[in-house]
Amino acid sequence: MVLTFQSLILDNIGMPDYIKKKRKKHARSIRKGLGNVTKDGKTETHKMEWGEETKKGKKIYTVNPSITFDKKGKVKPQSYKEAIEAGEVYEFKKRKQAERFAAGSWKKGKDKREAMKEYRKSKKRKRKLK
Repeated sequence: MVLTFQSLILDNIGMPDYIKKKRKKHARSIRKGLGNVTKDGKTETHKMEWGEETKKGKKIYTVNPSITFDKKGKVKPQSYKEAIEAGEVYEFKKRKQAERFAAGSWKKGKDKREAMKEYRKSKKRKRKLK
């Protein structure tokens, strides 16, 4: 999912600080112990989306989780503003890096291999449509 945040106005927050270093480690550490078990038996804790915005005259790419969990552990949508308030927005200089991170490059082991395989398949499908 691609979102454009060109004219982002954040009430009472000002210019947010995005995570620029140790992004994978941070993404793995948030929401431990929480998760939604899907029909195929996997636990989903993050569903990332990426977008672009202009910051100080330069185009940057951001990635943030689009779901979160309430106190009962049920999935609920998370807005971009809520992700900023939670400190869960990651900044990238390159579009491809942001795309890959949103697709699951922050994961480890088998989960990462599966996520990257699906990412490559989706990219291949998009190229065929052009």
